[in-house]
Amino acid sequence: MSNPPQSFTPELIRKEQLTGDTYSFYFSRPSTFEFISGQYIKMILNIENPDERGISRFFTIASSSTEGILIITTRIIQSSFKETLDALPIGAKVQMSGPHGTFVLDEQDPRGKVYLAGGIGITPARSILVYLRDKNLDTSFILIASFSNRDEIIFQDELNSLANNNRKIIYVVTSEEGRIDEDKIRKNVQNLNSLFYISGPAGFVSAMEGLVKNIGVSEENIKSEDFPGY
Repeated sequence: MSNPPQSFTPELIRKEQLTGDTYSFYFSRPSTFEFISGQYIKMILNIENPDERGISRFFTIASSSTEGILIITTRIIQSSFKETLDALPIGAKVQMSGPHGTFVLDEQDPRGKVYLAGGIGITPARSILVYLRDKNLDTSFILIASFSNRDEIIFQDELNSLANNNRKIIYVVTSEEGRIDEDKIRKNVQNLNSLFYISGPAGFVSAMEGLVKNIGVSEENIKSEDFPGY
């Protein structure tokens, strides 16, 4: 059961650069804030001259509920919001609300899970994989993550360390080996009756939905969430 949304004001405790323009922001987590892997928060910043997208954004929580922190991972692009976020000093407090969303890990569903991620859409998968490890769950989980170039890959060492007999991690670098296609899925997924999760930019999500339907995955076995811009 999902927890009701609440408003809270966490503190920025650490910032980490993952690639050239992708950063993880580590915030304190209130003891009363509970969430399910795959959910997201709304962040509101104090911006003096906001652009047309305003003073708020939605971010998937990249950390697991088993961790005592909140991790937000995003690309820092040219926008008033992202520039303000990037400039936050350690110790700054921001306004958040959540959790929101139904794109979540269903522990009660015995089927295996296949996760297709495009770029920053990998953030919910990081939350799920850490949760599966920390709870010592033997759920079958296959992550196939697509990045345009090798230097854009995030979480690789950490997620590879989480792989075991039940958890398989595959990275696809499209500039070197092409996009995720039917052959790549069939090669790595033996059971097409698994529950398929798809997240990333809208174009990626739409393409992957069509692809998995074409290879016989029923619509009720597909959960998807697109990331509308950064």
